[in-house]
Amino acid sequence: MVATHAIRTTLRPRAQASDYKSRSGFRAAGIGIALSGLMLASVALIANAVVAGDPAAERADTLAWSFGIGTTGFAVAKLGIAATLIGILVRLWLRVESVKAALPELRAPAEGGAAAYGGIETPYGPATATERAPKPLLIHRMAERMWVPMVLMGPMLVGAGLVLSIVQANETSAATFQDLGAWVQGTQFLGEGLLLGGISFLLGTILSSLRKGGGEVQESLGVTVKTLKMPASAKAFVGLMAAGVMVSMAQFGLYVAAASQDDATSWFAWLGPLREFGLGLLLLGIVLALYTIGTVLGFQFNRIREIVREGR
Repeated sequence: MVATHAIRTTLRPRAQASDYKSRSGFRAAGIGIALSGLMLASVALIANAVVAGDPAAERADTLAWSFGIGTTGFAVAKLGIAATLIGILVRLWLRVESVKAALPELRAPAEGGAAAYGGIETPYGPATATERAPKPLLIHRMAERMWVPMVLMGPMLVGAGLVLSIVQANETSAATFQDLGAWVQGTQFLGEGLLLGGISFLLGTILSSLRKGGGEVQESLGVTVKTLKMPASAKAFVGLMAAGVMVSMAQFGLYVAAASQDDATSWFAWLGPLREFGLGLLLLGIVLALYTIGTVLGFQFNRIREIVREGR
């Protein structure tokens, strides 16, 4: 119920009760959350700098809990990004209502014959022309339902890893200390991967809302609804996101396996780069999602200009 309410609130706020010029609470929250993440990362930096000159055996305890806090700081900063993206979703739908209200007065008288439907080419890639707004794509429906649980699960796993890192820092047995270290890294970076996956789904929800809102504006005017087909960058974004989440899950399983080894040093040598590779896949996917958002915005601006000039 909470997730459903959050989706409804962020996707379609009550525009008639909102002023599009008002300050965004989500934006302010995003900045505050991100600054909190930076503060946590600073604590880890200071702690590590203090013990940098100590013998390895003496600084191991500090490095254990500071790793947990530093990784938690990254997760908190990502939560700030998520909060800001939620604010963008709210603003997007307010802009849709504004365009609906303003565009009819700017629209030129329609000229020409009957509208032609089907596939069309645009400066921004292939598109479709239909009488009504198209239904949401499967990936868009999935994004709208998945971003809430993933944004919630990610920080929970990172927090669990932080608790384990504190337990590890107080462990006196060398073997148990190593095993706990494997669990800390696997758990926290699975959480980081899920959190980035949630951010990816939020971006997918923004793309869904742009598509839905653009079609809704055109349908309300009674003009041909032109919708950009999924660009290659969006398809690559989906593939990279899926691959990144799978690598994050795989590294967790491998860290759990490493925890059962007598000497997991060789495992840690390649598991660290593997987990970073998974996060890199997710981040590259996010870059492509942002690139796609730019493409869709360009297409929609071009379509609005077309309606204003030609009336159809």
